Amino acid sequence: MPLTSEDIKFYYTDGATGPSNNSLSLGGTISGSSITSGVANNIFDDVTGDEASHGTIEYRAIAVKDASSSYDMLNVKVWISGYKRAATKADTIYFALENPTGSPATIQQIPDPYTAPDESKFVTKKGNTVEWTVEGSPSNTLEFGTVNAGEWFGIWLKRDVPGSASPYSDRSCTITVQCETTASPYRYTVLKTYEIVWNGNDFYVFPVEIP
Repeated sequence: MPLTSEDIKFYYTDGATGPSNNSLSLGGTISGSSITSGVANNIFDDVTGDEASHGTIEYRAIAVKDASSSYDMLNVKVWISGYKRAATKADTIYFALENPTGSPATIQQIPDPYTAPDESKFVTKKGNTVEWTVEGSPSNTLEFGTVNAGEWFGIWLKRDVPGSASPYSDRSCTITVQCETTASPYRYTVLKTYEIVWNGNDFYVFPVEIP
């Protein structure tokens, strides 16, 4: 049967294998470990009281894979929506896309969670250089193009926590990946959403979502 949402999988990058070491998901090659939707700290770790007080910016890179054996993801688009946050002094999520190159397929890799990736490597459908795109209701849509069966592309995420950040529970947002698939003689649209979640301490609690 043609591509379905079940064929679109989210993975860590590099050496990350789960919530306990999500800070290792910093680009490079795709990890062998998939990311479980809705699990606390599956992509970002907790925001500590000190980080919320002084402010911090952290980065992660995740992989979106076409796990189908024979059907391509066509006209891939990505956006973020539904972010729940404090009314003032809230943190912000930004995202960008990168196309892997080489063999094995690799995106750029940063040395630690606080070093920004090279924005010149971010791409849209036509390979144009773009800047970070802020989440919204929904965010602007980034276009990637085609992901062939068995291949993947990278999503960079930036979490910007301002100084004196407001405490807030159950923070969440939804990353949506949309594509088309061929079901001869027609094409139809496939959507995949995913939830990322992170929690803090009593001062600061923060989840995010991508079904």
